[in-house]
Amino acid sequence: MVASARKPKILRQRDWTDHQLIKAGFRYYPPVKRMVMAKMLDNDTNIETTLEVLAADKGDILLYTPGSELHDELDDYEHWPVRADLFRQTYARWDDMTWQPTATQKFLLSRGCLPYYRKRGVWALRLPISIYIQSLESPEPVIVPAGRWLAIGAEGEPYHMNNESFRERYQTAPSQV
Repeated sequence: MVASARKPKILRQRDWTDHQLIKAGFRYYPPVKRMVMAKMLDNDTNIETTLEVLAADKGDILLYTPGSELHDELDDYEHWPVRADLFRQTYARWDDMTWQPTATQKFLLSRGCLPYYRKRGVWALRLPISIYIQSLESPEPVIVPAGRWLAIGAEGEPYHMNNESFRERYQTAPSQV
């Protein structure tokens, strides 16, 4: 008897109800209000991350984490793409009238970025096992290892991040919607 090779299950974008997310082990995490710098892409580009290469299209929004260390190039800052429609649903212009830009923020401003913050929380869970996901920006499914956070975006799209990034971006005491 010949063993058949099973195709791995791949988590892709889908419509989720809150009940389905809770049943699957997800919890809702409100955002931490922190600044990101955003710039619309003029051209298609690929962005290398820890686990995958993300494809970003002209018109998508690149988000940058300013951090405290000044760099010479935009690509030296942590960055990731977000589709323009999802960006509008999830982010708002920075609204602190007392804001005084840091050196890194000034650098990003000088390169055409504008300040925003995440206004919408996320459904997420810390992965107890590795799984395959297909994010909107990833041309191919990727294995996300156990211990990373699996998040479900505004349109039901899966994405992932490491523990440090998750805890910087979201209030880790879970709340119910």
